[in-house]
Amino acid sequence: MYFIELKQQNKQEGINKMQQKVNSSELMGFEENGIGHCIRMSREARGYSQLDICDGICSIATLSLIEDGKEKADYWTLEALLDRMRVNKTEYDFFLDDDTFALYKLREAIKLNIKKKECEEAEKNLAVYQEKYGEGNLHRQFLFLQEAYLERTKPESDKDKKKELFQKAIAVTAPNYKEIFEKKGALSNLELECIAEIIHCTESPEERELECEALYKYFQWNGERDRFFPPAYRIAMQYYAETLYENGKFEDCIRICNEVLEELYGTSKVENRAQIFLLRAKSREGKGIENEEEKKLCLRDYMTAYTVISIYDGKEEAKDLKEYIVEKYGWHYIV
Repeated sequence: MYFIELKQQNKQEGINKMQQKVNSSELMGFEENGIGHCIRMSREARGYSQLDICDGICSIATLSLIEDGKEKADYWTLEALLDRMRVNKTEYDFFLDDDTFALYKLREAIKLNIKKKECEEAEKNLAVYQEKYGEGNLHRQFLFLQEAYLERTKPESDKDKKKELFQKAIAVTAPNYKEIFEKKGALSNLELECIAEIIHCTESPEERELECEALYKYFQWNGERDRFFPPAYRIAMQYYAETLYENGKFEDCIRICNEVLEELYGTSKVENRAQIFLLRAKSREGKGIENEEEKKLCLRDYMTAYTVISIYDGKEEAKDLKEYIVEKYGWHYIV
């Protein structure tokens, strides 16, 4: 058995900690109290019904048994339930048996492959995952989602294929997501990210803008309700800003970028900061730079985007942006 304390930066420390706890009463206390009680308290505190959080994940009867501590849920079901309620799973300690931990490690390896754009290795690991675990609904959803992310990383991404994969991913847990979305029902971060990606594949920029605006309003409502924005908000609003820029609505693009950056300042995650700064700089140029102060603001955004890209993606990836800043603004202090 393995202990996953996701609050820790170093997962190995968590594993070592589990090995010390496994025969102690502390482990028994966890089992007796159960995460089910925490799920019920979180659900009731947020005003969700059982159907709100379990629809597409498990039956109401199963959720009732989990909440009563009469049935244990696997890690993936718990993860999906917590995500639907906007509860950060890093608030909890999880105890995983050998098989579940092996699957957890395989999932992490696939995510890392895709992040590093190791396409062949990712495809191999996805094939292993499909063969060993591809039957369960939440496992199928993971496969669809990672295949979609993998397609997104490719230089010549197939937009239709990517859209189809994201549609398949959300259909596993929320086949009626459009109806839920329109009624402002409960959608998980994963489901909201799928919606953002599906909208991003819309060909017409005018139609895409309308769909992005509807998603923006959902997030604003959701933010007022839950007092925070889920991670999907950041990528969805990047796509919204890109669409506004494409449609020549530079002031609106700057406004959305400002809102995303304000939200990002509350997290240590780098995520898409560089893309947001870059969009804001391009929009400042698009609307016209009329004085020295506006020029400084634009240059600062470009410099910030360049710094983030060069640190996290490498100098080579930032090369074209560096050349543009030097040529356009005469900035000669990049080394």
